[in-house]
Amino acid sequence: MNASFAFQPSNPFSTKCVAPSQVVYRFTHGASGTSPHTVDSHLEAVLAQLRTAKRGLILGPHGTGKSTLLHTFLPKLQRSYPKVAFHQLCNDPNIPLRKRIGERMRASRRIRADLKQLPPQGLIMIDGWEQLSHLSRWRIAKSASSNKLTILATAHHRIPGWTTVHETCPSEKLIRSLAGDLLHDSPYEIRKLVDNQLKNRPVTPKTNVRDLWFELYDMVEDAQANPLKFNA
Repeated sequence: MNASFAFQPSNPFSTKCVAPSQVVYRFTHGASGTSPHTVDSHLEAVLAQLRTAKRGLILGPHGTGKSTLLHTFLPKLQRSYPKVAFHQLCNDPNIPLRKRIGERMRASRRIRADLKQLPPQGLIMIDGWEQLSHLSRWRIAKSASSNKLTILATAHHRIPGWTTVHETCPSEKLIRSLAGDLLHDSPYEIRKLVDNQLKNRPVTPKTNVRDLWFELYDMVEDAQANPLKFNA
């Protein structure tokens, strides 16, 4: 057992493993959850709504997979629209408010510049719509409408006049499936440790999965550094 901990090659919950661009979004739990056919079928349904709506919203609390869904969706969207622009906004609470406001203004300018370059029927994706100011959101939405562009954005709350094309909602089974994907190549001891941890914690539709991965990362790091502690 000790050897398995000591020679674990990497932490399956490290940023390089759980980043939105590295994980396939799961619409369902179980073995078929990440099969290309299952994922594509769900993405087609979301795409059909988006084509009709023109203003589509991926809705959900913090850390429930909105960014992951956008990254999973991106290749299909690039094949479905003449041109796609993708903006991922970052709201780091550790940055002073003044700098955050400045970054939001710069982001707004970048988005509006991209809107001018998109052809009619193009698509703009904005991860973090609510981080923009009210005026910026109004300008972007108006410009997109005038130029016959589609907007796909993520948000935490419903927006009047927008269509919610998908709502992220984690469940215990879904989280366990996600963890199983990440732990696929891990030793039995690590998988058992994580499984026991997930069994003993409550999961709700608002569970911040991103924060959960951070907690599990620390636990695995501790297990690797102190194998005797988990040898009971």
